[in-house]
Amino acid sequence: MKRIIIAILLIVPALSWGQQSPLYTQYMLNDFVINPAIAGSKPFFPLRLNAREQWEGFIDAPSTQTLSFHAPVGDGRVGLGGLVFQDNTNPSSEFGFMATYAYHLDLSQINSRLSLGASGMLYQYKLDQNKLNARDPDLILQGGTYSEIVPDASFGAYLYGESYYFGFSVFQLFETTFRESIFNTFGDNTGVRHYFVMAGFTKEIYKTLHIEPSLLMKTIESGPMQLDLNTRVIFNRKFWTGLSLRSNQS
Repeated sequence: MKRIIIAILLIVPALSWGQQSPLYTQYMLNDFVINPAIAGSKPFFPLRLNAREQWEGFIDAPSTQTLSFHAPVGDGRVGLGGLVFQDNTNPSSEFGFMATYAYHLDLSQINSRLSLGASGMLYQYKLDQNKLNARDPDLILQGGTYSEIVPDASFGAYLYGESYYFGFSVFQLFETTFRESIFNTFGDNTGVRHYFVMAGFTKEIYKTLHIEPSLLMKTIESGPMQLDLNTRVIFNRKFWTGLSLRSNQS
């Protein structure tokens, strides 16, 4: 029977901010947010909320919230999903929406399925110049809030079986250009592509004990690559603990 799974993760290191879009560390808690092809691949309907508050004690500290949902449709060949996120990094902020469609192909010869997914995305960028405190302010900074809505898209592929998965995805396919003020004070800002490669498998140690190693590679165009190495130990399919290591001294 299909079940609705709700996960609320508050003040945990689930999110970290990258070049322009959120980059996720503990992606195994919400893998759909980094690969649209995962929509509809679960035997339940995941509804997940992530929230992170950074730099406790600082005024206007960065905060990020993400709400996502996806589910299989009909005979399970089609998956639909959606995601909403808000990121405040004062004086700038970003709000985004993503609608996802995925199609799953049966690969019976290897007891696996291959999913291809695509998402349409809308981003709203805002800059509140009233929160800019310049030592020698430029006359062009007259205050006020500037915003612009830009479209973009993402694509992903996901190969998975009963005990393993492998996926690849790319976000900001169109590399949309936007301006942060009507006077073009800060120049044109071009979105860069974000790439994700993920893989993992589950191994039974005892009937009630499983181990799940996984990795995630993240990079942007003209930027550094980051690697996450993770291992979860799962007890009775109900409880788990784990360890994550990330490259680049993070």
